[in-house]
Amino acid sequence: MVKSKFSETIAANKRHINSSFFLFSINFVNFIYPLLISPIIIKKCGLEGFGLVILFQSIFIFIASITDYGFNINATREITLNERNKEFVNRHFFTIGYTKAILFIVAFLFSLVIYTFLPKANEYSFLYFSSFSILIGRAFNPLWILRALHKIKYFFYFFILFKLISFLIIYFFLNDINNLFLINLTIGLSDFLTCFFSVIVLFSKMKWHFYKPNVLVVKNEITAGFAIFIQVISINANAYLNPMILGLFVNEYALGIYCVVEKIILLVKFCGSFVIQSIFPKACELVAKSLFDYKLLAQKLFLFLLISMIIAGVFLTGFSDLIVSYFLKTNRLACSKFLIYSAWIPFVVAINMVPYMTFMVFNKQKKITFIMIFSVLLNVVVNGILSKKFGIYGMATGIYVTEMFISISLWIILIFKFPKLNFFKNDK
Repeated sequence: MVKSKFSETIAANKRHINSSFFLFSINFVNFIYPLLISPIIIKKCGLEGFGLVILFQSIFIFIASITDYGFNINATREITLNERNKEFVNRHFFTIGYTKAILFIVAFLFSLVIYTFLPKANEYSFLYFSSFSILIGRAFNPLWILRALHKIKYFFYFFILFKLISFLIIYFFLNDINNLFLINLTIGLSDFLTCFFSVIVLFSKMKWHFYKPNVLVVKNEITAGFAIFIQVISINANAYLNPMILGLFVNEYALGIYCVVEKIILLVKFCGSFVIQSIFPKACELVAKSLFDYKLLAQKLFLFLLISMIIAGVFLTGFSDLIVSYFLKTNRLACSKFLIYSAWIPFVVAINMVPYMTFMVFNKQKKITFIMIFSVLLNVVVNGILSKKFGIYGMATGIYVTEMFISISLWIILIFKFPKLNFFKNDK
């Protein structure tokens, strides 16, 4: 009886399981890839070189938020709900593609503005502009539609191939800080080639026809997604702009220490984000069928993330020196102490992950736009003041303050403004 029920559950969710497997594999590679190349970069280019690489990586990942525009949430939800309408899927793919092309121009201009005003970008201009390939590689990423259509395998095989090639290039051709540009250049190109070939295969398999949306359709897409865009760029600003802020006040060595620890913290947070990304299409389907079932899923997900991040915090605190030793063979004390201080950032972030997903699933993102905008301003002001006075520890303190503000604010809105969506209230 139990075996039969289990088999039925597996059969009913086969597509989600397959998609989750491929998405897990992609995220697992994204998880271990920085772990593989970071010690190589530090060994050959020092902490200073590593800090510069991560600084420009972070800037262009943030700028790529402009082309992402929240399509990973908004467009994925639309395709999930209209998956059987092939003509809609066909047209929506091209509509998003055209929209991304316009947003790419905006992103390019914004990168020039940052170059003009950021001293380290001017000082290391060749490294900065070679890092532009990261923006190119991310601009037209098709994962938003592949997730909704459960066809991530079209992306996966190219992803593995080009990641391996980029790793081999870095391993064999990175000699010292003089050819530091190879790192971000090859990472960006590998992402671009992955997206390019996976889109060609997807287009061929789905037998789509070319569709050119008019200006009004693109304008409506930008208008409809603006609230999500503000939230996505706010989240990414809080996650990726901190090295740029810190780079204004500390030297390359201190920036390198911060970037090593930030890389570790981001990897832990990445695990939580992966879970949310994997669950999101299923959550959208559940909402369309049963609010009660969604609440049960959200409860379990929230508790799972909380417990996981508590375990991660204990692990990072107790084994800080061992973890740092993977990146640094000598002079580990400063990095180890800073990791202990930053170890509980993922736990604070986990508190707001499921409430945020709930607002996205129920299309209530406009209600939290002010919170996300204010969090960016809070992050910039607090981190700017504290990092100028206390260096890397001031930056970590500012991150704690910002993430606590987001968590408390989202829960207050969920409980008092949308009590029916509060997943700890099991009313149907």
